[in-house]
Amino acid sequence: MHQPSRPSMVRSHRLVVALAALTSLVGQAASATTLVNGSLESPSASFIQTVAAGQSANGWSVIGANIEFVRAGYSNGADTVAPAADGDWFVDLNGTQGPGRIAQTFDTVAGQWYRIDFAMSGNAGPGGATSADGSKSLNVLWNGGTAASATYLHQPGDRWDNLRWEWHDVLVQATGSSSTLTFQSASSFYSAAGALVDAIQVTAVPEPGTAAMLLAGLAMGTVLRRRQPR
Repeated sequence: MHQPSRPSMVRSHRLVVALAALTSLVGQAASATTLVNGSLESPSASFIQTVAAGQSANGWSVIGANIEFVRAGYSNGADTVAPAADGDWFVDLNGTQGPGRIAQTFDTVAGQWYRIDFAMSGNAGPGGATSADGSKSLNVLWNGGTAASATYLHQPGDRWDNLRWEWHDVLVQATGSSSTLTFQSASSFYSAAGALVDAIQVTAVPEPGTAAMLLAGLAMGTVLRRRQPR
């Protein structure tokens, strides 16, 4: 039986080490945080739960103006709200008073990177009446600073029954043992129809540069190994 040469064995060993290091790093970092109710569920018996500014509900604090927790299936007789991106409920960041915010503070590790994932849509209003402004926007704030912005573009025919959820993600870094995540409406054209948000997840991830270096090393090791003659 042919025995592999020493250079091939060394490179194979490096490949295994790189893979093990990457797997370990991802395994240690890719874990959920203590974020509460990222699905934005509500125990309310009705289809709409309005929460005033300065109040807290379902794990989230409300700032600036009231917001609405909305349950799929709500109907005005002519239009029915489509399913949420996750669970049964989502939040309209414009309740009835204009742009509002929801915020939550949770435990983090200083220096750790986190990926925020969320689903976004827009309230087109009953029968699609408010789609004329063309978009609904929000800002993602991390410890008070804007980490990202996102815009949902309405299409002709948008109604409550076709929310067309879109997925977004943003990387942030913690600076202390706790961090505050805020979703802020940036839509004021219609006071009672804003950006919709749902399925919020915050996951610890490897430092972007470290992961990229390990992946590059892993790819190089694979190339080197494949170039060895059989």
